[in-house]
Amino acid sequence: MALGKPFSIYRRQKKYYVRFKLPDGTWSTAKSTGQTSKGRAEAWCIEYLHRGKIVVRENVTLAEFAHNFFDWDSPWATDKRARGLRTSERHCRAMDELTRLHLVPRLGGVRLTAIDRGTIKDFRNSLFSAGLSGATINKTLCALKAILDDAEERSLIQRTPRIEKAAVKTRHKGILTMDEVSRLFSIVWEDFRGYVGNRIAATTGLRLGEILALTREDLHPTEPRLTVRRSWDIRLRRMNETTKTGRARTVILPSLVHQEVLQLAEVNPHRSPDAFLFFAIQTPERPVGDGVLVKSLFRALDKIGITEEERKSRNITFHSHRHFVNSMLINAKIPLQKVQSITGHMTDEMSQRY
Repeated sequence: MALGKPFSIYRRQKKYYVRFKLPDGTWSTAKSTGQTSKGRAEAWCIEYLHRGKIVVRENVTLAEFAHNFFDWDSPWATDKRARGLRTSERHCRAMDELTRLHLVPRLGGVRLTAIDRGTIKDFRNSLFSAGLSGATINKTLCALKAILDDAEERSLIQRTPRIEKAAVKTRHKGILTMDEVSRLFSIVWEDFRGYVGNRIAATTGLRLGEILALTREDLHPTEPRLTVRRSWDIRLRRMNETTKTGRARTVILPSLVHQEVLQLAEVNPHRSPDAFLFFAIQTPERPVGDGVLVKSLFRALDKIGITEEERKSRNITFHSHRHFVNSMLINAKIPLQKVQSITGHMTDEMSQRY
């Protein structure tokens, strides 16, 4: 580099690349000038400097920049909503949790300008060595990319390094057969709340959180339908004021299931319109624990001969009800748009994946 020039250029594969000298004496990551002539490359670098694209806060760490980054009212989330991009408060909390659990402990003390492809590769591999699933690793990498993309827009880093994702081994959700579903709901269940909750899931495909969020005012006493407008966050034990996709929908209940839901409402000790249908006796401000519905299902499966070992090997969970309903609708040649209106899926691909 010539004396006094705040950059160094070099040629690679016929084009010139540049590294800028930062205020702390270190060098930025390499960036292509797109030029094949050294003179034009130097002119490009000078213009780039004049445009103010070089980092201005070279000492900021990831932990400092990521603090409250995914808050619902943060600039990042506000910008997403302003541009009409899909997001939700639930998604923001999930990204924040990934940041707190995985990003900050491992990369929190690293300066943003020091995060390169090698750093990210080592970070990804450390998560893999810690036993995290490919899906969790990739969600964490998405959080990291959102942070770095924003840092680039604010000229805190030269560019976001390329991020290579982890391999994801998809384990397909097990689905009960029609005969198994018929036998499952022909036996006596130990907890009526568990029985009705599973009946709703097996006939409408509602998510567990959507079922737990149902209140008296979501039940139509004279018509066999439910209004699905919110979702209970099982992990945080709080209400999400929207569903997972952010859209309210109405689902139709079979007449017998509707009568069973009305019976459950009759034995509910909490009578206010906003009382949860799946009530907790001692804590009316919260629905019953999700374990009541899930464990009731497992006990019922055992009664019809599906042991714990078989259940785990087939990967049958409460969410299997949703796969069962979606599969029945798809196999019955119901149009995808109608399927999505029932299940609340956002895309054709999500419905077809079932």
